[in-house]
Amino acid sequence: MKPSLKVMAIPDLHCPFQHRDAFEFLSVVAKKQKPDVILCLGDEADQHALSQHTHDPDGMSPGDELNAAVKALKPLYQLFPNVKVCTSNHGARPFRRAMEFGIPKAYLKDYREFMQAPAGWEWRDRWEIDNVVYAHGEGVSGAEGALKMAVANMKPTVIGHLHGDAGIRFWANSAALLWGMNAGWLGDQHAYSMAYGKHSLKKGILACGIVNRGMPFLLPMVVDRNNRWTGAI
Repeated sequence: MKPSLKVMAIPDLHCPFQHRDAFEFLSVVAKKQKPDVILCLGDEADQHALSQHTHDPDGMSPGDELNAAVKALKPLYQLFPNVKVCTSNHGARPFRRAMEFGIPKAYLKDYREFMQAPAGWEWRDRWEIDNVVYAHGEGVSGAEGALKMAVANMKPTVIGHLHGDAGIRFWANSAALLWGMNAGWLGDQHAYSMAYGKHSLKKGILACGIVNRGMPFLLPMVVDRNNRWTGAI
C-alpha cells in the first residue's frame, strides 16, 4: 500500500524556553501544508530544574517551571488538539528523578495529566506512520543520527534531539532506499537553560519536518539579526 498521509513533525520546543515565534511559525506551516497528522518529536517541555546535570540555581523551581511550561503550551494545545508525542529525555526527567529516589510509578501522574494536555495528545516511545518511524532520537548523534536509526530500523526515520544537526540523509543498498531526517529544534538558544551551548560554534537549527506521502522535507525557520522569524517558509 502506498503512503497516503502528510505528517508535520514538530521538533524540540523545550517549553517554557521555546523560541518566541515558534508557535506562529508552526501555525503558518500547518495552514500551508495542511498535514493529516501532527507529531511532536519530544522535549516539548525542558524540565531544566529537574535535570541530573548542573542546572541554574537562580532559575525557576521545578514547580514554577512546570507551571510556566504548561502556560506556554496552552496556545499549542488550542492550535493542535490532537498530537502524537514521542517520549524523550527531557520529558522523562520527572520519572527519572522519581526512580532515583525510589518513588513507585503508582504515586506519579502520567504525561497528559501533569502537562495538562488535551485528551487528543498521546505519548509513546515511537510512532510508525506509513512505514516511517518517528522517535525522539536518544542513542545517536551527529548529522547522520537519524540515518543511523533508519538503517537500524530498516525503515525511514525522523528524529529531533540533535538540535544543531538538522538535515536529511539517504542510504541505499541493492534492496532498499532509506532516509533519515534530523528535524532540528524550536527552542530559544539564549534561554538560561541552554547556557551549556553558549560557547559552541554550532547552534541549533530552527525548523520542522514534513513527510508527504513517505518523502521528507525540512522547513527551516529563518530568523533575522534580532532572532525574530522573518515570515519565510
